[in-house]
Amino acid sequence: MVIDVELEDYLPSPVIRTCGIGYCRLSAYQFADRAARLTARQGVFYRNLIRIAERLNRLDIPVDFELSDGSKRYLDRGCIKIAELSGFIRRLRNDHTGVVSTIRLAMTDQ
Repeated sequence: MVIDVELEDYLPSPVIRTCGIGYCRLSAYQFADRAARLTARQGVFYRNLIRIAERLNRLDIPVDFELSDGSKRYLDRGCIKIAELSGFIRRLRNDHTGVVSTIRLAMTDQ
C-alpha cells in the first residue's frame, strides 16, 4: 500500500523505520515491550499514526507500507506495543496468516 503522507522524524531512533532485507511481520505475542510513560519519541509515533489514519480516512493502519517516494517503511514495534499498553491502539491481533498486519486506533467509530 502506498501512502502519501508527511511523517515526523525522531532521531536517532526513528519511530517509522525503513524495511531492510530481514524485515518480516510479527505475531501479536512477539511484541514484548512493557508499558512506559509518554515520551517525546512516543508522542512523535502517536502523531504519525494520526497523520496516517487521516490520509487513509480510517482507523486501521498497516504496520508496513510504502511512501509516495518509493521507500518501504514499517511502524516501530516497541512503539506499537507501548501504544497498545497505553490504550492508544486496540489490542494487537493476528490476521489469517498468523501475524499482525494492521493496528487500529482506539477511538470510537463515528
